[in-house]
Amino acid sequence: MRLIRFYRQRYAHYGHGSEEQAIVGLGGQAYIARNSQDAKKEFRPYFNEAPVYGNGPSLEDFSELTPLSVGSPQEVIDKTLTFREHFGDYQRQLFLMDHAGLPLKTVLDQLELLGGEVIPVLRKEVQARKDLQTPDAPTHESLVKAKYGDQPPRQPRPNANRGDNVTGSSPYQDTAPEFQAEYPDI
Repeated sequence: MRLIRFYRQRYAHYGHGSEEQAIVGLGGQAYIARNSQDAKKEFRPYFNEAPVYGNGPSLEDFSELTPLSVGSPQEVIDKTLTFREHFGDYQRQLFLMDHAGLPLKTVLDQLELLGGEVIPVLRKEVQARKDLQTPDAPTHESLVKAKYGDQPPRQPRPNANRGDNVTGSSPYQDTAPEFQAEYPDI
């Protein structure tokens, strides 16, 4: 909380806007199952063996004290919506889903639940609760529009005389020639 408050103060101090306008992102881990009992039962062995988690507080205590969310989709939604109480409005939420040595199939199942059931509700709820002073999250589209306006953005065009992304300089034909790729001698 102190780091986010400090960041917001510095954002305003250097004239980028008000503290409320600072772009903030948060991270957290999640393990999701159809119901909380299954989530805890399935995740506990990974939690207990993971060097980052294991040999410390219990799964329940760790979940209580950190952004780790283990439960049903609704429980993950409910916990994530409490983050605003601690950190204020924010624009980005990162979920770590492939932690603690989870197998790939389990991670993919997690992503299905996250994208199918958690994210749509979070988007709706966060938008409904957002302070009017809080800016929207920067998106690729908004950043391109800010840089190029109504003009079309530049496009990569490989050119045999200029190289490509792997073996030479920029694929953008409007890149200044003095910006050449440098490779170490092997």
